Amino acid sequence: MVPPNIVVNHQYYRMIFDCETYALDNESVVYTRRQARTLGRRNKDVAKYIGVLDEWDGSPPAKVFHFLGKFAKACGGNDISEYKSFYILQDFTKEPLKSEVMMDMPTRRAGSPDEVTSYLELINWMLRRHVDEASVATLVGTLDVVVQRDDEDELSFAARLHRLNTECGFMYGEGALNGRFVERVHRATRATIWEWNTPSMNMAELARVAQTKGDEHRWLRLEQLEERTKEREVIAEEARLRRQARAAALPRFSGGTRGYSPRDAPVRGIGAVNAPIFGAGALQDAS
Repeated sequence: MVPPNIVVNHQYYRMIFDCETYALDNESVVYTRRQARTLGRRNKDVAKYIGVLDEWDGSPPAKVFHFLGKFAKACGGNDISEYKSFYILQDFTKEPLKSEVMMDMPTRRAGSPDEVTSYLELINWMLRRHVDEASVATLVGTLDVVVQRDDEDELSFAARLHRLNTECGFMYGEGALNGRFVERVHRATRATIWEWNTPSMNMAELARVAQTKGDEHRWLRLEQLEERTKEREVIAEEARLRRQARAAALPRFSGGTRGYSPRDAPVRGIGAVNAPIFGAGALQDAS
């Protein structure tokens, strides 16, 4: 039984929100004792493909497309039925997502409204639980305008671009993503990797070529910066020497500096203390 699809408005998002996109070729619902004995081995086969350290905890939410796509591809490559996949998916999650998945799995007390009973229902539940059309549209908008930052090298930019494309449900294929990478790297690197961007090159190889060219450009810029710094230091030293030479050529005057005397300086008087003032008697007689 196929659960109802998640309704989306944009046609580009319909495939990644459709649970049948992650359906398996083996739709068997038979579960025999022999299959129960081989379930652990099947689990290990899926783990080899997904990776032991790739268990998902539900964060970031947009990674659900990458997680489900990788899980479906691993199960399909090992001919695992949807019935088995329904029970082993929780083994590739970790807390807090693992507890949420186990709470919605079938139990002996059937009848819970949130209970899922099939592989496709579980896929649909995970999609509804983590993403919606608005959040994916925001990520796609970020992917469309992403550029290499000034403090970011080419390998880091390629990894960020690949992560954004993964969170958008692989909106761009390998060739289109390579074209985005070429257009959004720094101008000094763009001309070189434009020649290297061929259909036979993947993103990792293209990023390594760009990283080599970017390292050369950054090394030349560092050398130019050091040369300009030395030139500024030489100019500053020459200016200091000129100022010092002009100061040495100015005439020197003896004596202290001009200005007011301090308040506690002794006052210089004219004549002796209590000495008669010249002409004072004549003035008194005239009066």
